[in-house]
Parts: sequence; C-alpha cells; structure tokens
Amino acid sequence: MFCLKLELKIKLFGLNSLKDKRSIVKNLTNRLRKKYNISIIEGNFNDSKNHLEIYISSVSKNKDYLLDLIEQIEQDIELMFGLEVEGEDYIIF
Repeated sequence: MFCLKLELKIKLFGLNSLKDKRSIVKNLTNRLRKKYNISIIEGNFNDSKNHLEIYISSVSKNKDYLLDLIEQIEQDIELMFGLEVEGEDYIIF
C-alpha cells in the first residue's frame, strides 16, 4: 500500500478580491475531490490574491497510479481552471 502526499503552489490571475479567490478554491477543491476521490485542503497564502497552495493525499496499491494521478491533477488545474501550477512537492511512501 502506497500513500501520496502532494503540495501544489498555484498562481492565480486577475482576481480583485479574496472573495473571488474563495470561489475558485471551493470550486477547484470540490471538483478534484469528486473526480479523483482524494483528500484535499487549502494551505498557505490565505491572504494572497495571487497565489494558492493546496495539499492533496491519496492511497493506492499501485505506485505508478499515484505518479499518473499527480500529472492528471496538474493538467486539470491548468486546463479546466486556467491556473498555473508553479511548483510541486510530493512524497510517496
């Protein structure tokens, strides 16, 4: 059994308020949670309109599945939401 812990730093564009950011974060986390059956929370940059950090975890019997999951999540964030993933940090144990 393998466990994934993933941190993603995401750049946001053109937001005028933290209320706009909250709407994006809520939509993003709910859609990813439902699509991939993952645990996801917002982390640092709570007061920033330009950046977002999310933490994701998942469990699988297959390590390759978790590596593919990372790529799929990043692609969805960039394509579905038009956001830019600036950095990633992950551990599979």
